[in-house]
Amino acid sequence: MLKVVNDIALWIEGNSESETDVWFLPGFAESHLCFRDAFKHRISKEVRIILFDPPGLGASPARPEGITIKDCAMIWKDLIDSISQCKKLVLVAHSVAGIIATETAAILDRVPSLIISVEGNLTAADAYFSGQAVNYNSPFDFYHSFSNGILNLVNKGDVPMSYYASLHFADPNTLWTLGRSTRDYSEPGNNFQKLECPTVYYWSDETLSSESKAFLKTNDLTNQKMDGLGHWPMNKSPERFYSQLLNDISFYVT
Repeated sequence: MLKVVNDIALWIEGNSESETDVWFLPGFAESHLCFRDAFKHRISKEVRIILFDPPGLGASPARPEGITIKDCAMIWKDLIDSISQCKKLVLVAHSVAGIIATETAAILDRVPSLIISVEGNLTAADAYFSGQAVNYNSPFDFYHSFSNGILNLVNKGDVPMSYYASLHFADPNTLWTLGRSTRDYSEPGNNFQKLECPTVYYWSDETLSSESKAFLKTNDLTNQKMDGLGHWPMNKSPERFYSQLLNDISFYVT
């Protein structure tokens, strides 16, 4: 079911009788479509699933002033307050959205039951896509350079074509302002591990930065290694990804 709340496009499917809402937030420049397979997996029979596009990404119209990490966190909080109310909350965030999930949890009126970070930012090195925005004075210069760089990575087989396609539905000023705001978070992993709720970090050896691998080794952070699935495990193997997610929800959410 498509729903629009304050100009934000949401898709709500799954088990409406479930006591648990699972919210998914895509990474930098992506839309809700990167999590579309959640609707087809058996997880949708167990919980209610909510996908949405932040302003300027996918189907949600851009804001003239752009958005920042903190803006996204407030948007997510307001949506949760409007839709999930008394439900148990599971937040699933991909890449830079891991920072947004941490910020959202800090301002929610209640503690989430579980947060899953899908190769989210743990160190400054993880802003290798979004963080490039600080090097440009113009949103359009950044967008042009970023798009060309992603296309080169697609041609090498390092990035899926679906990610490049998502850029055509992304507002340049949104990407520029959001990307620049990531530089305010030099050690996002420290805030993530301080959260009061259970957290699990999904990662793949072939795509996680060496700095974040070192962070995992030196910090007591519950994590799930998903080798062979890269930075987009939900697209590379939806069955494996959503089955693992369902297992973690079943274990942590009571």
